[in-house]
Amino acid sequence: MSIAKFSVKNPVLVNVIMIAVIVLGTYSLLTLPRELTPDVSFPWVFVWTGAPGLSPEDTEKLITNEIEKEVRDVEGIDLITSISRENASFVWLRFETLSEDEFDKRMQDVRSEVEKVDLPEAAEEPRVLDFSIQDHIPMVSVVLSGDISEREMKDIAEDLRDDILEIKNVSKCQLAGVRDREIWVEVDPQKLQSYEMAISHVMDAIRAKNLDLSAGDIKVGRWEYRVRTVGEIDRIEQIKKVIVRANPIGHHVRVRDIAEVRDTFEDPEVLSRFNGEPSVTMTVSKKKQGNSIQIIDELKLLVKEYKSNRLPANANIAVINDSSVQIREFLGILQNNAILGMILVVVALYVFLGIRNAIFAAIGIPVTFMFTFMFMKYTGTNLSGSSLFALVLVLGMIVDDAIVIIENCYRFIQEGYSPREAALLGSKQVAMPVFSSSLTTVAAFLPLMLMEGVIGEFLKIVPIVVSLALAASLFEAFFILPSHIAEWSRKIQNRNEGHIRFTKLRRLYLRYLVKFLRRRYLVLGIATLIILLSIPLIWVVGIDMFASEEIPRVFVFVDLPEGTKLEITDQVIQQVEDVVFQLPETELVNVVANSGLQQREEEWFFKPSVGQVVMELTNENRRDRSISEIIAALRPKINAVPGITSLEFKIFESGPPTGPPVEIRVRGPYLDELQKVVELIKEEMRNMEGVFDIRDDFVPGKRELQIVVDEEKAALLGLTVAQIATNVHYAFEGGVATEIRDGDDEIDVVVKYKEESRQNSSDLENMKIATPLGSLVTLKDVARVQTKQGYSTIKHDELKRSIAIEANVDNKKTSALKVNQELERRFADISRRYPGYDLVFRGEFEEFKDAFNQLGQLFVVGLILMYIILAGQFKSFFQPLIIFMAIIFCFWGATFGLLFIGSPFNINNLYGLVALAGVAVNDSLVFISFINDARGRGVRRWRSILGSGKVRLRPILLTTITTVIGLLPMAIGIGGKSDIWSPLANVMVWGLSIGTILTLFLVPCLYAILGDIKRLIMGKRFMDEKGRIMQGVRRVLESVPGNGRNGSSVREESE
Repeated sequence: MSIAKFSVKNPVLVNVIMIAVIVLGTYSLLTLPRELTPDVSFPWVFVWTGAPGLSPEDTEKLITNEIEKEVRDVEGIDLITSISRENASFVWLRFETLSEDEFDKRMQDVRSEVEKVDLPEAAEEPRVLDFSIQDHIPMVSVVLSGDISEREMKDIAEDLRDDILEIKNVSKCQLAGVRDREIWVEVDPQKLQSYEMAISHVMDAIRAKNLDLSAGDIKVGRWEYRVRTVGEIDRIEQIKKVIVRANPIGHHVRVRDIAEVRDTFEDPEVLSRFNGEPSVTMTVSKKKQGNSIQIIDELKLLVKEYKSNRLPANANIAVINDSSVQIREFLGILQNNAILGMILVVVALYVFLGIRNAIFAAIGIPVTFMFTFMFMKYTGTNLSGSSLFALVLVLGMIVDDAIVIIENCYRFIQEGYSPREAALLGSKQVAMPVFSSSLTTVAAFLPLMLMEGVIGEFLKIVPIVVSLALAASLFEAFFILPSHIAEWSRKIQNRNEGHIRFTKLRRLYLRYLVKFLRRRYLVLGIATLIILLSIPLIWVVGIDMFASEEIPRVFVFVDLPEGTKLEITDQVIQQVEDVVFQLPETELVNVVANSGLQQREEEWFFKPSVGQVVMELTNENRRDRSISEIIAALRPKINAVPGITSLEFKIFESGPPTGPPVEIRVRGPYLDELQKVVELIKEEMRNMEGVFDIRDDFVPGKRELQIVVDEEKAALLGLTVAQIATNVHYAFEGGVATEIRDGDDEIDVVVKYKEESRQNSSDLENMKIATPLGSLVTLKDVARVQTKQGYSTIKHDELKRSIAIEANVDNKKTSALKVNQELERRFADISRRYPGYDLVFRGEFEEFKDAFNQLGQLFVVGLILMYIILAGQFKSFFQPLIIFMAIIFCFWGATFGLLFIGSPFNINNLYGLVALAGVAVNDSLVFISFINDARGRGVRRWRSILGSGKVRLRPILLTTITTVIGLLPMAIGIGGKSDIWSPLANVMVWGLSIGTILTLFLVPCLYAILGDIKRLIMGKRFMDEKGRIMQGVRRVLESVPGNGRNGSSVREESE
């Protein structure tokens, strides 16, 4: 028993299943997590190693190089880059696309290799971390500000953090702007010298005092006692009383005699403000299964409670960087366009099929969507911009199957069959072409699931959702629809009923089809010529790299001369804030300022001489100026602030982290020579139109006072280089002598020279160091101090030292692709000009080339799969090639459409072209299928072509119109425009609109030409060609309802 027959015989069961699908699908829709972007994890691993006290050169030599050597042989690594800076090493590993289990295994391999590295004593335990989209785009931030003490602000922030972590599906809450509490023992070197002591004596004394140690058990008589030595410190007063030295006659030197002890905070690394007030920021990330909107709603309730009951009067708390706003807005745009598209589809169905048939087809839309939501819920897929666009994309397609079946069943009813018979016969006749058309569409989309890299991860959900929806639409078309047609259709008494509106259009089509068929070789030649002449249109349209959605948030990155103190940087950042605060309330929401920090896409950069100001702007419907216009107005004003050496504006964008538009990494062994090559490239870039914000990531670093130890003199006194370095570190950086506990807090006790004794090189040269022999020695007696320029950071690319050049591009003047290609051409011979040095292009250009190559390969795979499906159905090697011509026609239409709307080709649009290929073949497939069926019944060639054209005109137009109308609101932005998805929708709309018109005329001509070739091969002559065509025309026109005088005119015109 066929599926359609089962459906017709069991209408109650069918309707119960349909209702169950709608109920379960509605529940799935309401509980699906909603996100701005798909929740993807990238195959990236970070190895972070703390290295307190080590310079960038030492970090590179002792840590980074060693880790890179160990991990480079781990299977599947695609790229290794690293950063060595003062106090830290950062190694970044990018893997090939792996399954979740494979990635976990590779990550464990990395951990195993890192554990083998012999690190210096100063290094901390390396941390191996993975990376997800939540690390790139945090969900939300909470900022606490106001005129309260730092300790009070810290306590409130930590309490709030603990409460935030209690919210379901929150994974982490990171505090920024909070300093750890420390006990400082600030030693006076003059007093130390008067007592003939060094700073190491103070360190040892405090460390030795803070002890609570068990010494086992002893038995005394009948009792057993635990022996414990108690000397634990838990108060500042105890530290002050610690005895550093005593003599036999009872004199003691205590800590309070030589140092000041105070309860304070660690030296600030970053200074933060919110709307001009000191602040603490909490950045919140979620677990993969979490729903951002639900979590943020709960967070806002928590913040409201703190505002009402738990904050002092002069403290403020606010939610910023709220991704739920963008999620709601972006998903709202897609939802509005989906609803508008759905309404337009139903209206189109009503116009062409009547209200009853329109309802039959329209029922399939919610049923299919609910099925899809159920699958998404089961597979853990969230409702993101990508998945929702896939549903908008497939909106018109999912009624195509229903339209073909309904129209065919309706035709049988018009011929006098009962609704029950028509439902069975109509479904059976088109079952194979309908199934094949859906299969060819899936065949075009499914290979896109294999796309690797960042872009592939972001777009992978589209083919999955499209394939699920098409599978669901087939189920609805063959299992539910026949039952509805059989039960709810009525028998038509008048054979012409329902035909009147379409008859004139059909006659007009047949009249011109005859003309095209008679001149088929001329038509093919003209079509080929138009396509060939249109190839230059691709260059007129232009090719860009990536489209993205602008989020109304702008980062202003500011650099000052290397070595600038944090306090000076903060003064400059405050002046930048003052400029930003001049923006009107209609444009500016809030301002976050950070001195000592830049949150760049590739890394968070901590350094006293850098800073950033982050502007949250209002939505574009509230302001008169675009983000670019606001930046253009601010740039000269901020540039006028004294002390700024580099200024960059960065608009925050949703989407995959692809890097800057232009990023070139110059690689080689010596940094000095690398700088020469970098300057050469930057000079070329300055002369290129539309290229701005040109910068490189080489920073000279602070001037260093390097201590060169005379090892022979030191050895005579029993000193080693390590001992001397440790004593200097204690005095000038501070050493942690011990920890004390205050409640749940563990507080470091830091010993160092008082601030006024660590200001210049003479303080360093005259410091005293204790020798193992018990004497004191002045540093300058065993070492010399020299001044040298150091490095701030040392970066590697594929284990080579590198300097990156980055730039932004004005898309009104040029494109990032053109700039990168031109630079690639100009510096192709760089290795010849500078032996041992080369350059590689990273950032967007690297991702674009990779994605472009993959799309080309996957397109070919899709074509092969479609050819296999079509060749299997038609049992012909050549007929699938006729259908493939429809793809070329649609591509021409899409190119013309992009030219019309002024949008260039980019990865998103190219992705749309691949998807278009799967949709474009459907009309041709059913057309050719009907011709073959007629030929199989013995109908002559011309009559079969014209007859199939007459029968298939309405469903072809309907399927195209519904697909186009479903995407039209998104394409023109009726319900809101998306910079990412609207151009892609235009590709589909223009491609199908123009392609279908050409398909209706050119596919029959190509079929006829293929028949001519067969006849020629078989030795048959083209006998009475005109007569045969006219004979076919007459027989076809006889079957057109309402012929009469109009039919005769068509015949006369044809002749």
